[in-house]
Amino acid sequence: MKLFSVPSEQGNLDKNKGCGKAPPAILKDRDFETVEIVEGNFEETDNAIYEKAAQVLKESRAFFVGGDHSISYALVKAFAETASEKRAVVVFDAHPDCVQFFKPLSHEDWVQGIIEEGLVKAENVLLIGIRKSDKLETEYVKKSGIEVVGALEVKSKREQAMDRLLKLVALNKEIYVSVDIDVFDPKIAPGTGYLEKNGLSWEEFSPLFEAIIKSGKIRAVDLVEVNPSKDLDGKTVGLAKKVLETALRE
Repeated sequence: MKLFSVPSEQGNLDKNKGCGKAPPAILKDRDFETVEIVEGNFEETDNAIYEKAAQVLKESRAFFVGGDHSISYALVKAFAETASEKRAVVVFDAHPDCVQFFKPLSHEDWVQGIIEEGLVKAENVLLIGIRKSDKLETEYVKKSGIEVVGALEVKSKREQAMDRLLKLVALNKEIYVSVDIDVFDPKIAPGTGYLEKNGLSWEEFSPLFEAIIKSGKIRAVDLVEVNPSKDLDGKTVGLAKKVLETALRE
């Protein structure tokens, strides 16, 4: 699995400034390539991310480290164009990221974007760990048919949560996984822009993540929204490294 730094924070809406510094901290002492971004030009940055990902995913699997969650739009676009029709996207996140749909897509609406543009069917998008959703997002998720496994379900009905994930995995040939660090509880991941209480512990997250990895169907993974400037004692960067190490142990 090839490793890439995607240090763009242009889609963070000034709410998580500093997340562009995360990739070198997380990828330290590893061989990785940096995707060049165009400061002040969201569209060209998206194009650069898409072009690099499309080139790589034709030949290899990849792990992309951001940056804010808006990078996932261009990455999923590349995945969709290089994957089979039976493809799915699994997102670990505290939020649905479906606020509204207009370009350029920010970290608040990229999930809605990939569905509205037909990059992946709504029923093949699974959001895991959700615990904060505004009215617009709740309405869109319900209307579109996106699958949601909330944080409470993961905590209280682990077998049910796993079964729902494995069902999606079984129905698809290729899977894209996006991990927003805010899926974790702030106690273990304080270094991010949106701290939502009652997040997942490592013990709640890892069985689900590892189940996708063991399926052998992952084409690409991204890890986003880590902010070293907001971190405490390196907790969040350390947790992000653990996510990366888990993915590379396949």
